[in-house]
Amino acid sequence: MSLPPSALVFALADRYRVERELGAGGMATVYLAEDLKHHRQVAIKVLKPELAAVIGAARFLQEIRTIATLQHPHILGLIDSGDVQGTAYYVMPYVEGESLRDRLNREKQLPVAVAVRLATEVASALDYAHRHGVIHRDIKPENVLLHDGQALVADFGIALAVSAAAGSRMTETGLSLGTPHYMSPEQAMGERDITPRSDVYALGAMTYEMLSGDPPFTGSTAQAIVAKVMSEEPVPLRRYRKAVPEAVDAAVHTALEKLPADRFGTAAEFSAALTGPGTARADRRPLLTRLAPAASLGAVLLLLGGVVGWLLAVRRATLDTGGLPPSRLALLSAGLGGTGIASQYRQVALTPDGEAAVFVTLSPESRNVLAIQRLDAAEPTIIEGSGGMLSPRVTPDGRSVIGWSAGLFSGEQEHALRIPIGGGAAEMVAGDPQTNNMDWGADGTLWFTPYLAPGVQRIGPDGSLGAAPGDATRRLRLQQVLPDGQRALALQASTGVAFGPLVLLDLRSGAVMPVTDLPVVEARIVGGELLYVRPDGTMWGAPFDEDADRIAGDAVQVAGDVDVSALSLAQWAVAPTGTVAYVPATPLSLMLVNRDGSRRTAAPDRSSYHFPQFSPDGRQLTVDLTSAEAREVWLLSLSQRTLTRVTFTGDGHDATWTPDGRAITFTSFDSSTTAIWQVRPGDGVAAESLFASPKLSFTGFWKPDGSGLITVATELAPGSGVDLAVVEGAGRGPMKPVIVNAFETQYPALSPDGHWLAYVSQQSGVQQVYVRALEGGAETQVSREGGTEPVWRDNGRELFFIAPSEGGKVMMAASVRTEPDFEVLGRQVLFDATGFLGANPHANYDVTPDGQTFAMVHRNPANRIVILQNVPELVRRIRER
Repeated sequence: MSLPPSALVFALADRYRVERELGAGGMATVYLAEDLKHHRQVAIKVLKPELAAVIGAARFLQEIRTIATLQHPHILGLIDSGDVQGTAYYVMPYVEGESLRDRLNREKQLPVAVAVRLATEVASALDYAHRHGVIHRDIKPENVLLHDGQALVADFGIALAVSAAAGSRMTETGLSLGTPHYMSPEQAMGERDITPRSDVYALGAMTYEMLSGDPPFTGSTAQAIVAKVMSEEPVPLRRYRKAVPEAVDAAVHTALEKLPADRFGTAAEFSAALTGPGTARADRRPLLTRLAPAASLGAVLLLLGGVVGWLLAVRRATLDTGGLPPSRLALLSAGLGGTGIASQYRQVALTPDGEAAVFVTLSPESRNVLAIQRLDAAEPTIIEGSGGMLSPRVTPDGRSVIGWSAGLFSGEQEHALRIPIGGGAAEMVAGDPQTNNMDWGADGTLWFTPYLAPGVQRIGPDGSLGAAPGDATRRLRLQQVLPDGQRALALQASTGVAFGPLVLLDLRSGAVMPVTDLPVVEARIVGGELLYVRPDGTMWGAPFDEDADRIAGDAVQVAGDVDVSALSLAQWAVAPTGTVAYVPATPLSLMLVNRDGSRRTAAPDRSSYHFPQFSPDGRQLTVDLTSAEAREVWLLSLSQRTLTRVTFTGDGHDATWTPDGRAITFTSFDSSTTAIWQVRPGDGVAAESLFASPKLSFTGFWKPDGSGLITVATELAPGSGVDLAVVEGAGRGPMKPVIVNAFETQYPALSPDGHWLAYVSQQSGVQQVYVRALEGGAETQVSREGGTEPVWRDNGRELFFIAPSEGGKVMMAASVRTEPDFEVLGRQVLFDATGFLGANPHANYDVTPDGQTFAMVHRNPANRIVILQNVPELVRRIRER
């Protein structure tokens, strides 16, 4: 064992004398120490720094307060807790002796009377804790200490505290709460709501091992163990050991039932059954006759990137959705979503038959690749030749996948590529359709919305290019081409806007018919039901009359946790069979990051944070938050950590501060126009409309003298795409072009003196950061190997930007000179920025005036895909409840 770190010894010197390390596990390192006040030995567990960085030391300490109230003779109590060196620690009595695991390693099997006594002692502790609202979640021999032969349950509720503090971000820590040998089926499936019956299962598994010498299910790999947990019955104990009483055998097997409802209701009931005169077995029918059809083929544990995940495979879907009962399954992959910019793109697709999922993941070399996994397969298969491909869509014949090449930083032009699912050479797709918003018509025509460009366009079966008629298509994002091939479901939204109302588009005439005014992120029609995702990540289903082109009944909620990406994409896929796959949302963290990469949370985690901006004095932040009903701007006090709503338009976003710091400017979007507004926080006066234009894509940044806003617009000249403009007249207009060309030019950042304009252009085929005088003239390339999201330091001597790195991205600082001419003096990597969310068409971070601290939005990646089968029938059943 290593010596304790000097920083820990020093920080705790007034209360504890830290002596030596006792051991280390996945969550914490344990040290032996002397309690100086009470002159006793204690064990101090210090959370791993990487775990504390994800869940937050303060949140962890708050969660374990309940655990500290547990006082029971068979529970190892919590003495003290606190934070040190950016992480958390908790203190327990030091127990001389061994763990139950140590004894089992030595003796293999325990005497029946001893095993039953220890099980009842642990059951007593569990029953007490359950009645006080605490579930252990990680009962195993390693967590049972033997003190003078008596059982003491250790780490009681610590797994709960970690889980509650981290939420669905546990995957980022590389940990899995629970151990496969003792994990209940519902835990293995990733269920969020774990009941006391899960602890009863774990205790049953541990008792089984004490009596037989092995856990009820064993295997050479974790995959094999969980597959057996889900699909096999444990061998009766009396086959191994005739000395085990029938009542004990029956009690243990009842505790190990697959369905929680078939187990003992309490740990006390299990204890009574172990010691009673006899116990009738619960229903012993084969598992496959009792489990829901969703779990009929078992589950497989996947080990990817060191993170444990589970796939609950199912029987193959058929085109007859009525023949497949509704079900909810989970397919897990630690590398899900890839790294770097991949999180901004679509992560999952389904084959047309709904029998397999295609998703973005990490290769063994930590490169973004596509993988395919059939729902009846044990493991995913990487699609050969798919390196760097994102936003997959499977072709109607199910043989190929079309993806968007990640050329932003690769040194290559971005393209839409088609690759055989079985592997092979990728080929470019004519017209470069952006795969995030595309679908095929019945005649093979591919309809799509171009990336950052207006209109709905098409590629005919013969490769011919064209566009849907009518000006109304300019603000539409294609969702789905209906079976008749003549109409399409579309969304009225624009660049930088997360949602909009749904319409039906006539692909022949360009006519548009409203479907719903609700704010919607994405939608599909399948099996007579309109499925849609709202900005808060809830998924809904409503009956849809395709003859009358209208919603024909009440909507019901199908799911509550669909991830919505920074580019306004719902991370979901819908197959014609009625199967839906989606990536669950994880809370985003608003973090303050120092130049050395050390970080801390700025506010409680929320499901959405976007575009943080420091006030000129650095004391406050504006940030967007999206709810079920609206997207609005909120004001965060950095000293008080309080959030106050600032805008009330229903779609307030992308707020920037006026030069004097007294007001904020923001944008809102309706069905045809983006408007700029201004409001003074806290003065009780309604926001004032300054300017509106259908070409406007971003609020913009003020010139230092307040005379205008430098912003992003679309199609300011024939043939141009994304351009830079200035809204003159103190933000009231007119809007005039600044940089207009055939390239995508965006991410404007104006130097503090107002003379130099930084921006990002793809003129070289790769996104690079450039600087030129605002009035025009020669430009200077600042980034070398690719770059985006430039932000100036307040003194004008540094320009920050995001650049690619191996397997991710980094924050760069370019030292610059602005007088008499602009010149780059040097470039420095500050910290790893992988995991922090970017945005478009503006940066998604800001820096304090002194250039020392960055406000950034951290993505806490998910590691599972939820599979819903026969969703139309599921919606109907929910509606009938």
